[in-house]
Amino acid sequence: MNAEDKLMQRNVLIVGGGRVGRHVAEQLSQDRNAVTVIELDEKRCDQISPKVSHVICGDGTDPDVLGEAALEEIDVFAALTNSTEINLAACQIVHEHAPEARTILRIARDGERSYGHRTFVDDIVYPAAAGADVAAGRITSL
Repeated sequence: MNAEDKLMQRNVLIVGGGRVGRHVAEQLSQDRNAVTVIELDEKRCDQISPKVSHVICGDGTDPDVLGEAALEEIDVFAALTNSTEINLAACQIVHEHAPEARTILRIARDGERSYGHRTFVDDIVYPAAAGADVAAGRITSL
């Protein structure tokens, strides 16, 4: 591995191992990032790819569970559960313990984009809007 590859690697913590979180974790792992996923559902924990560096089965809003993920070492934190409220809480806790880490908040419903203006949220993702953008782009390119 050359020096440029090392610079591009990130230490990423994801809360939420459902459809969105699992796919993000697998993509990032393929790019040789160190990825930890925290997921509450034990069945989902077992379904997350073995290529993901570390899976913690627990509550992503519990500071003790987050502490298992070595917050002081993360570069990016992504709260990707299907609950905006849980994601907000997790981002706030991580920001308090790892203020240098970038935080990404998944919003679940229309009208929640204003949550991106919180001081502890660096960026937001809204899967429904992203999917609509892709679909519209493919339709218009026909």
